[in-house]
Amino acid sequence: MWLLIITIGGMFGGFIIASVLCMPILISDKPLFKIETLFGLFIVIFFLGDNFEGVFSFTQNLRFVILAISLFVLLKFELFQSNVAKFILPFSIVITLITIAVSPLGIQAASRGLSYFLVALVMFKSVQLLVAHDAKRFYDLIITVLLLYFSVTLLLLFVPFLGDVYINERFNGLMGNPNGLGFVAMFSYAVIDIIRRKNQTSFSPHFFTAFKIVLIGLVILTASRTALFSVLIYEITLRLLKYKFLLAVVLLAMIYIYGISATLSTEAIVESLGLSEYLRIDSLDDASGRTEVWAVALDEIQNQPWFGKGMLYDNYFINDFADRYIGEPRARHWYGIWNSYLSLLLNVGIIGLLGFAFFWYKMYALSQMRIVRVAFLMMCLFSAVSESWMAASMNAYMPMVFLCWALQIYNPKPREISL
Repeated sequence: MWLLIITIGGMFGGFIIASVLCMPILISDKPLFKIETLFGLFIVIFFLGDNFEGVFSFTQNLRFVILAISLFVLLKFELFQSNVAKFILPFSIVITLITIAVSPLGIQAASRGLSYFLVALVMFKSVQLLVAHDAKRFYDLIITVLLLYFSVTLLLLFVPFLGDVYINERFNGLMGNPNGLGFVAMFSYAVIDIIRRKNQTSFSPHFFTAFKIVLIGLVILTASRTALFSVLIYEITLRLLKYKFLLAVVLLAMIYIYGISATLSTEAIVESLGLSEYLRIDSLDDASGRTEVWAVALDEIQNQPWFGKGMLYDNYFINDFADRYIGEPRARHWYGIWNSYLSLLLNVGIIGLLGFAFFWYKMYALSQMRIVRVAFLMMCLFSAVSESWMAASMNAYMPMVFLCWALQIYNPKPREISL
């Protein structure tokens, strides 16, 4: 309920009103209310923070308020104890120091390094506390928050009361862009699948199946190829790891398809299936023009391969390059790098990328779900190829990554904590 009040208050009163409405959370004497409300706010406000204009633009700044309040509240619950966020701290320290030393963008860029650790602290600690208090209640809370968010998103399909919800005939719902909604649906798909496997919720298996179908439908409406194929990779990986015989059959099939692919026209196959408009076959070969950008980025990386040039440098560089050599108007792909690995190399170099890899390795090693961890890792690694979402922590996606890993790491036990 408080989440709804703050969101509506921000829509009509802006950032200041929304911030004032957050204050009762601080003075409440109910710890469980505080942590649950802040968790729900953290998820939804970070989702809506993808909007740079319109009625939800206030969430851009509100994210920082929610983060600060969450840190303050969680300090009373031994924030650093048994918190696996410590494994992203080396990365956070290294990239902050690199940014301070070489970035042309100042303190704003340096703060981006610290934010990885702070966001991880909040998300991992919240999950740890709420799972220890009452796992079933917490899992139901996550499902309820996601259900409400996507219910409003679906409502906009039929009643677009917030204005235009399409960009170039691609559905963006409550997000600022279609790819954003596709990625939020993709990560939510993994979250609900992990919770379903916990088998400790009030929701039936049929509900989870229906929810997954809805999420896939939303991904299709966004026309996000990356999100769609990432979900498919997640599901296929789950099945291949479970059934060794199926793994052998699929591998043989893939080798066969690869062998004959050279003699077939990909464009003709797509057109024959009636998918040419959805898959945008005119841009399949160059990843919507992004390979042009990638070539330019690779050249720049060679100038400072080990340390990069600080956080935010990826967008700074490509915008400067496009201003000088492309001009206006220019194609959309010249406004970003569109690849997490290239963005990280531009920003923090090989040293920073190794620090980030250490975090992912530790999450993988600590996961208690041996099949899911492989599928989730594959999904994340693939989705990062054509989007730079890993190069920031205050977006809608990194909190969901932390949530997915936390759900795999912190297992329900007899109630340890009373909130």
